[in-house]
Amino acid sequence: MQETLPLPDEILMYIYSSQFLYDTVRVLYRKGGVPSMHMRMFGFGFRVVAALLVLTAAAVPRIFALPTYAATPPYPSAAQPIPPVPPAADDTSFWLRAGNDLYLVASTDPGLRGQGPPILSAAPGQTLFLWAFSGTRDVEPDTDWFVNSPDAVVHPGSQDIRWTVENRKAAWATFTASEPGIYTVQARSRDTYSVPLVLIIGLHDLKAKSPVPVPDAEHSGIRPLKGPLPPAIPRKTENLTCWPYQPVDGWLPVIGQASGGVKSVTVTIAARDWSKSWNYTLPITANGVFGAELRVPFQGDLVVFLTADFFRQLQTNDGRWREYVGYFIHSDAEALSATDLARLASAWVDYNQNPAFAATATVLLDNAPSLRSGIAAVANFVSGKLRYDWNSFSAGRSVWESADDSWESGSGVCQQFADLTVAMLRSVGIAAETVSGETVGPYTGPHEWLRAWDGSGWVIVDPTWNQFGNRSTTAVSSQYLTETQAYKETHIPKIFGAAQ
Repeated sequence: MQETLPLPDEILMYIYSSQFLYDTVRVLYRKGGVPSMHMRMFGFGFRVVAALLVLTAAAVPRIFALPTYAATPPYPSAAQPIPPVPPAADDTSFWLRAGNDLYLVASTDPGLRGQGPPILSAAPGQTLFLWAFSGTRDVEPDTDWFVNSPDAVVHPGSQDIRWTVENRKAAWATFTASEPGIYTVQARSRDTYSVPLVLIIGLHDLKAKSPVPVPDAEHSGIRPLKGPLPPAIPRKTENLTCWPYQPVDGWLPVIGQASGGVKSVTVTIAARDWSKSWNYTLPITANGVFGAELRVPFQGDLVVFLTADFFRQLQTNDGRWREYVGYFIHSDAEALSATDLARLASAWVDYNQNPAFAATATVLLDNAPSLRSGIAAVANFVSGKLRYDWNSFSAGRSVWESADDSWESGSGVCQQFADLTVAMLRSVGIAAETVSGETVGPYTGPHEWLRAWDGSGWVIVDPTWNQFGNRSTTAVSSQYLTETQAYKETHIPKIFGAAQ
């Protein structure tokens, strides 16, 4: 005799509440840089989904006792590996003496018009053009300049430049490095030191100095299936079949088969009131099979959704799911801490899908003069790699892309800039999470950026706005790196949370 899972009446009531719709949109939309999102797009679709869940919930069986798995080692709480950095050119003092209202920008274009080659193509012997500026005062040409390595030199300019954005004077200089490396530049004006600017020179000639980490269960929350699994009643849609199981020791076995050209399956684990959720994406084998054990981030009564080609469905159905299966689970394991969540792989931050994330991040961190500069280097890499998708922004279109999709397409809006940076940092064990909020100033509206843990505190990073002017990949700035005055005046954080 099978025992069915009860469906509390309050779930049905919550389905029709405005808070449910807002939370659902927040989880799926992630505030990707477009001016607004019309809630009515989602209302009808999710009510249909909810009604189907209500009708099918009674058919979800309580699974028979699972075999005892090997004991799961304690899941890490706050500890994280700190990547090694070369001590010879340590620039920690640059960060310790930095102010918060003097910034730098570097460009391959002497006119800062976005017409030079990409900043990531900067090579030894190539001249980069530097400016030191402030949002509150003129910066005089007698500014002092510093670089952390004898392999690079900064030549100050002597001519006044009228800063066209703020209509203020800016000091300028040129930068040249003789060897591939990651360099830190700093300026000093009126006894105030600038926020350091991290420059990547000769990227393709840089080599990793430590082993490239591979995604493992400790960091990613995804591990291979253990078996054998007992029989279970399958749940099906047109192109998706799965066998529902309950979690054991905080790990959820997920196994199924896809057809009809489905390329990936996204597993959403959420509280029944949708107050919290997490999304994992699993690849599909050549014969359509998928399977893994997933770390359940939360404790208590939860719901699981399996969605075929998650991002394609969002792209083609105005942010809605049309093909999915769902069932209830219960987990007694301790919920993960915020730091643990900030290290997991996810559908948005899918570093389990692309080994290039860890390979590139390892190179950048191994050659950076400090951990904070390594974090900045990863963010500046993304600023130089992705071109801002102004067509989607201007048309008000959402850009539904995973970090892997953004890596391949080379474009995106703020969500993709933040998610890709977070993915690369997490791939090497650095806790990082997105920050959603509002901005005022040059661009007003919903926005997403991130923060990363440097071993002692959270470092604010906005790789979208540090792509100077959001117009091209020819320049990078330090204006929105750390909690600068410019950041405090323009960014209003609302949701701190790991990218799901």
